[in-house]
Amino acid sequence: MDIVMSRRVVAGLGAVAVLFVGGCGSETSSPTAPDSTPVSTPVPGVALAPFSAAPVPTALTGTPLDKVALAQTVLTLSELPADFDIVPDPVEDLGLAPAPATSESDKSSTDPAACAAVLAPIATQVPGSVSSISKMFTGPDFTSIDQDSASFADGAAAAAAFETMQQTVTSCSQFTGTDADGINITYQVGAGYQPTVGDASFSYRIMTASEGFTLVADVVVAAAGSNLTQISATAPTPIAPEVLGSMAGTAVERLRTPAA
Repeated sequence: MDIVMSRRVVAGLGAVAVLFVGGCGSETSSPTAPDSTPVSTPVPGVALAPFSAAPVPTALTGTPLDKVALAQTVLTLSELPADFDIVPDPVEDLGLAPAPATSESDKSSTDPAACAAVLAPIATQVPGSVSSISKMFTGPDFTSIDQDSASFADGAAAAAAFETMQQTVTSCSQFTGTDADGINITYQVGAGYQPTVGDASFSYRIMTASEGFTLVADVVVAAAGSNLTQISATAPTPIAPEVLGSMAGTAVERLRTPAA
């Protein structure tokens, strides 16, 4: 798919839409505006303030981790909320062939195209990392938690990646897209609500709407030496800030002291 974050956020929206359509007739389908843009269902009590970039770290130091060491830093189920399970990677965990990069039936898109990088894995947003790892976890009621990390050759490269990711968020406060079936999706990006963790960090919130349904994704990107980690929690209503903060803090400590 053209937009990598569809794998995380849009999958949940699609599941909600399928459930709704399956239980209701066409007369109760969600409303749309005259231009066929989906009308978002507001999420009570969810704020979306403008995103403000954090200072770019200037003194990151540390030895890069190889893929084996980086894999040891991933959050475990015991460090996630209850009732979450690991989503196996089709290639690395199940041994399946990689999916083709493009498909004639894939109607996914992003406008502007550069905003496809929002919430994409760090190594996808900023090529050139020494190693990288991604893990997805799924929970009840269309919730998901995702973590990806990347290790860079030195602190300067990690800081540059940190800055690039913030620039993407800053330039993509609002954008649109379609999923693989051509269904319209709207995205709004704003400030997060997390204190600084690690050597430097920033957080942001994404409101994703399609077919009258809205999901909220809260994201933390943190630096620990020459390593960056990105943790996102997606649900119909926001995850408790202290829960996301605890996971981010644990992830940073893991990067600082990876298992032998």
